[in-house]
Amino acid sequence: MNTLIIPNKISRLLILQSFVIESAQVYKLPNNLIEHLKLISEEAFLHILKTSFMPGESSEVKIITDIDNSYFKLSFFDKGLPFDATLAKKFNPSDNMDSLDIEGMNLFIIKQYVTNIQWISHGNKGKEFRLLIELPDNDIVSMLDNTEQVQEQNFVPNPEDIEIRPFKEADAIRISQAIYKTYGYTYPNEDLYYPKRIIEQNNNGELISIVSFDTKRGEVVGHYALERVTDSTIAESGQAVVAPKYRGFNLMEKMRIQLEQLAKELLLDGIMSQPVTTHIYSQKANARFASSPCGFSFGLVPKKLSFRKIHQSLSQRESCLTYFKILKNRPHKVFIPKKHKEIIQSIYKNMELNYELGNTNYTTHSHQGIVKSTYSPSWGIGEIKVTQLGKSNQHDIKQALHNLLFTMKAEVIFLFIPLEDADINELVMNIEDDKFFFSGLIPSFFNAKDVIRFEYLNGSIDHSKINIYEERARKLFNYILNEKEKTLK
Repeated sequence: MNTLIIPNKISRLLILQSFVIESAQVYKLPNNLIEHLKLISEEAFLHILKTSFMPGESSEVKIITDIDNSYFKLSFFDKGLPFDATLAKKFNPSDNMDSLDIEGMNLFIIKQYVTNIQWISHGNKGKEFRLLIELPDNDIVSMLDNTEQVQEQNFVPNPEDIEIRPFKEADAIRISQAIYKTYGYTYPNEDLYYPKRIIEQNNNGELISIVSFDTKRGEVVGHYALERVTDSTIAESGQAVVAPKYRGFNLMEKMRIQLEQLAKELLLDGIMSQPVTTHIYSQKANARFASSPCGFSFGLVPKKLSFRKIHQSLSQRESCLTYFKILKNRPHKVFIPKKHKEIIQSIYKNMELNYELGNTNYTTHSHQGIVKSTYSPSWGIGEIKVTQLGKSNQHDIKQALHNLLFTMKAEVIFLFIPLEDADINELVMNIEDDKFFFSGLIPSFFNAKDVIRFEYLNGSIDHSKINIYEERARKLFNYILNEKEKTLK
């Protein structure tokens, strides 16, 4: 980690760029990425100067660079004005250059070169503008493009040859090959095309993989994983694949059994999953494993997949159900907003989760709220998390919404509010006035607390293409659909 503190003066731009470039060289980043960092750091610094300080105001900006296995991280800290994205204008090429929204253009340029953009409020300690730039890596497609591909032999798999076991590093390239052979270039989670990422994520605990391994042929023929959700005591199940010739041997269920056992050994509160709704097969699997529907996400998966060789597009953004299985029934004291009390209590009942209602007169309005927002350019999704309830929440949520919606052009925005801290009735009414709609709840989602989730959909979804397997899920979907439709009135 490297740190630089400079005055908030444009004359210090060259010092900033030298610092960022030197950091990148120390980390041995490739030259083309270093060139991008010169532009990114310039636009980010101009953005900070434009939005955080009054003309002539003297202050400081702290810049931190860091690196992990996947990203180069560039963070800007300041104690200036909160970002106000309501002033962002849509870019019109016919406009005179003097009338263009410079702030919007700064962010537009940054967006072209970074993987993730985060706005983080640190309360009275100021705020952070964090940029994550993905490091280059060799993907399985590149490897296969440069090697002679061997045609699959005609064979009949023997289930007795298949071993269900935890991931080993040698499995990584075989997992990527299995994804490629099964889905071509269409699998939406790009990480599985990169063997190095699979290894790194399993080593650092972000991913916990189980494989189905054909011992006779030396191939991974199935993969299922738990993804550890940041700041939570739960994991999300997914990244599931079974090679076509090995279907019918119940490999998915066998891998799921081992994953649940691992989750219990890790003392996790539960397992979340987000099955698609273009078909019902993954929904049926969740129902078989006693998972319960707890939410619905309109347009979660992008219509155009981001992987560099994918040429296919979905007919529309893919919508997903959210399922949850309780593994550890800890005490839950929740402050359920009155408007959604009936459906939330129904969700808790279906999960057989023990809870008690908090006193709705208990508030934290005297405290300073904390709101964090992030944006994923490749998915077109923004997230807003209320990590501390307080008097500034509504204002900060509205700013984050305008930023994600008008500047970043997010297609889908999710808002998460804790249910276990204090009364949120007033906050819920206010954010729904801003066209957010209820989309479910997730137990223990961050900071080991239950959260209520809302969605802002910047577009339309054809509901006739959504398939729901079970009645509980349909009841929840109809409720959320009705809430969404109200935002259009």
